[in-house]
Amino acid sequence: MSVALPSNQLIGSPQDAGRLIQSRRRDVGMTQELLSSISGIAQPNLSKIERGWGANLETYLRLFGALGVDLIGQPRS
Repeated sequence: MSVALPSNQLIGSPQDAGRLIQSRRRDVGMTQELLSSISGIAQPNLSKIERGWGANLETYLRLFGALGVDLIGQPRS
C-alpha cells in the first residue's frame, strides 16, 4: 500500500532529503537496488544519501524523479 507524502514537506538539510527518499522508496515498494538501477545512482551512494550524506542537486533530481516526487521552489513567507 502506498502512503501519500505531505504536500508541503520542507527539505532543509541533506538529512531531510535522505529521509524523504527512503520513505518514498519504501512507500512505493522499491528496494535500494531497484532505485539505483532506475536512477543510475550507485547503491552504496544511495545508501549514504538516505543516511543524510549530502549529494549534488543533479543526484537529488534523478532520485526524486525516479520516485515521482516533484521539487517546487517557493519563496519563504
